[in-house]
Amino acid sequence: MAKFRYNNSEHLTIGSTPFQMVTGKSPIVPTTWATLGQPSSDASEEVLMVTQLDEERRRLWEMANANFEKAHKRYKDFVNKSR
Repeated sequence: MAKFRYNNSEHLTIGSTPFQMVTGKSPIVPTTWATLGQPSSDASEEVLMVTQLDEERRRLWEMANANFEKAHKRYKDFVNKSR
């Protein structure tokens, strides 16, 4: 969460967030993250939010890993073609 916050905080030296500099857009933030700091009426509600957050984090991690592998393959194919 700390890394996410850092990468999505505007930096004066670059005039935008590191995430925007790399991707050219703002991140999609799961709605469960927006409610994490708010008091809940029930402990089971908190457990559900944490579970949803963990599932979303795992999904995003798997998607990022798959995209990294695709990019790595494209790069490797490009290098091999130029030999």
